[in-house]
Amino acid sequence: MSARSTVSVVIVMLALGLGACGDDNGGPSTAELKSQLLPASDVKGFKVERSFEWDNPTDLVVQGLLLPAETVPSDAVSEIDDAGFDAAAGEDFVVSKGSPFDGPQMKNYVIATGSNGDAKKLRDYLHSQDLKQPCFQVCSVNPSAIAVPGIPDAKGAQLLPQKEPPPNAPPPFEGYAVEFPIGDQLYFVGGGGGPGQIKKQQVLDAAKALYSRNSS
Repeated sequence: MSARSTVSVVIVMLALGLGACGDDNGGPSTAELKSQLLPASDVKGFKVERSFEWDNPTDLVVQGLLLPAETVPSDAVSEIDDAGFDAAAGEDFVVSKGSPFDGPQMKNYVIATGSNGDAKKLRDYLHSQDLKQPCFQVCSVNPSAIAVPGIPDAKGAQLLPQKEPPPNAPPPFEGYAVEFPIGDQLYFVGGGGGPGQIKKQQVLDAAKALYSRNSS
């Protein structure tokens, strides 16, 4: 299993909406949401790999939300739908030098929900997924919550390699995720890679920059 494929298991996260036109319910357009994202130039050592635009919970789950192996995709669709999903936008970052297939990845997303309460509800659901083992049956990492200073109502999680993983576990990896609401929109920043390829502080700094960009 490559470092890139293990990273895909790490990052519990989200992505994005449709075109530049407004939503049928009068919500923000995906172009408006995209303007809120953290530019890759603000994340040292990374560049944009891919941008996403989604307009329904099913596409969000299938293409963007990387859930723990035990989570039933239709359950995630229902949770996002219940949170009043309106539109979303996001980008994936890879290292700007060297091989992106073997280096760390980062992501930042914004999801428009139905209300302030819905944004917090979706934050709680995604955070609960972050705290589950990402692998099927056996795993080489342990999930735990982390503090997210400087961002009101933020919740964070980390996946760290086990000291003595089971012999049949997939290769170890390291990952961090932060979710926080601002009004009726939920923001996500995540990063992951092989052990030692990414630092918790890198993800926390990116999350704080994303918060600062949209909280004024």
